[in-house]
Amino acid sequence: MRLTAADRPAATVAPESRRGTFRGLLGLFAAAPVPRWTTLTLVVLGLISSLAETLGITLVVVFFYSAMGQIDQAVPVQGLLGGPLREATRWFASSTEIAAVILLLIIARGGLSFLHGLLSARISEQISEDVRNRVHRQYLRVAYPFIQRHEQAHLMEVLGTETWLISGAHSSLTRIVVNICSILVFTAALISLSWRITLVAVLGSLLISIGLRYLSRSARQLGIRVKYVHQLLGEHMLMTLQGMRTIRAYGQEALHQERFEHASADARRTAIALSRLMAQLHPLTELGYIGVLCVIIALADRGQTGFPITLAAIALLYRLQPHLRELESNLLGLAQIEPRLASVRAMLATDDKDYPSPGHRPIRTLASNIRFENVGFLYDNAGDAALTDISFEIPAGKTTALVGASGAGKTTIVNLLLRLYQPTAGTILIDGVPLEDIRRTDWLDLLAIAGQDVDLIEGTVIDNIRMANGAASDDDVRSALRVAGIADTINALPDGYSTWIGQQGLRFSGGQRQRLGLARAILRDPDFLILDEAMSALDKRLEDGIRHGIDRRFADRTRLLITHRTETLYDVDHVVCLDQGRVVAEGPPDEVFARPSVRSLP
Repeated sequence: MRLTAADRPAATVAPESRRGTFRGLLGLFAAAPVPRWTTLTLVVLGLISSLAETLGITLVVVFFYSAMGQIDQAVPVQGLLGGPLREATRWFASSTEIAAVILLLIIARGGLSFLHGLLSARISEQISEDVRNRVHRQYLRVAYPFIQRHEQAHLMEVLGTETWLISGAHSSLTRIVVNICSILVFTAALISLSWRITLVAVLGSLLISIGLRYLSRSARQLGIRVKYVHQLLGEHMLMTLQGMRTIRAYGQEALHQERFEHASADARRTAIALSRLMAQLHPLTELGYIGVLCVIIALADRGQTGFPITLAAIALLYRLQPHLRELESNLLGLAQIEPRLASVRAMLATDDKDYPSPGHRPIRTLASNIRFENVGFLYDNAGDAALTDISFEIPAGKTTALVGASGAGKTTIVNLLLRLYQPTAGTILIDGVPLEDIRRTDWLDLLAIAGQDVDLIEGTVIDNIRMANGAASDDDVRSALRVAGIADTINALPDGYSTWIGQQGLRFSGGQRQRLGLARAILRDPDFLILDEAMSALDKRLEDGIRHGIDRRFADRTRLLITHRTETLYDVDHVVCLDQGRVVAEGPPDEVFARPSVRSLP
């Protein structure tokens, strides 16, 4: 039974402290190819914009008194701004000049905001692109068992959804810095007007902030739930798309629709809960700051503060409120996406993951043999060993057959040769050189594989064939398709080579998919060709025809043939027989199949 999002432990992605969140975000941003001066520029632009806004608000008060002919009353007799304001009033001959300056400040602030938004969007998207590329590169570089241990829906969620959140996180973090700078600027202006009003405003803001911490904790918990709900919904999407044929063949449409609707409803409820939480932010802060303003007005009524100073302070507080609200909104937003950002950071971490060795020894051709010496392999260090102390040889330039019942270890050997896994014991030698010492790219350039489980990609026929050799000409592709016995089938299709094969090639039959995989391996023109039950879905006559074509094409090259049809193995050069992860016989086919122990194997 599969766990639902509600059943899964929330501790899988542990919430971080706010300091840890900021530190993790800075780590993501630091690796991005963005000049460091850009972030400083964003902060400076935001700071200058706040200074312009503060000065504009102060001049608005002066403008009103100037328009009423009471300019002297607009200048406070106390406070740090008293002297500068008295000096400023001498600069303006009329209220029209004050209005012109205010207009210029508004235009300047608008221009600065535009530049800030443009630069912020560019930097944020560049960082998001870099993180997205790094996650994708991680998928391609990390050891294959890591990919197999993770659900495909989780890998898609991280790459396809969570990496896109980085741009928003960078914007939020930048705005938090700008908000803090703006708050400091407005606070300094308030202090210069009246320390009493500033004290009331600061205490009120602290009380509001403490109250909003509850929302922050709830947002973090909801963020964890959102992550798992989205992953669960992604699993159902993949299950429907990838298993469409099986679902319909067994009449399970209603069951899968019910499961999907349940997961979809869960996603809706979670999204509504999160929206409800975020919607509380604006009215709560609005009411809180209205209360603060009421206290300030009450102080003014008691005569403790002059009316011009109170008016200027209220104007400053009114413009300060959006910065405080935006600060809380950005903090709340970061708390909500924190679990998903932590997932991206965990995916990018390298110290807890294994990576295949790139190797350092060049190789141009397989000259002598491939030798397994006392090789053992255990999946995930649990359960029975897939291979136990096996030793055998694959001679170069010959055809070797690897035979054995299902589960005997044949596919594991192929995966080791493809360097998808590393042996947990023993050594694989290529012409006497350990496989891990050989350049991985050189080694993979020498070989090609066609198997019973054909990995076809979403795309056209020619896209799939050319995966083996992107520089191949159309003639080369046609030749490979002819050898694989599927050229006539492709030519008869309405779109020919441009035919879309569908998800995992399900528009084609099993035998056609296998022949497409064969054509891809043939186009590679490898020194070492691995055929892993590559013709198991073909009838005997078609298989014989394709095998003869492959024999002619790859004469004197190294071939590893894995098949359950023993009647086709007497024309091979070498046979290795496996049973339960051990080599039980090796040698020429006549000798191996003459042994009673081999004939009795299933």
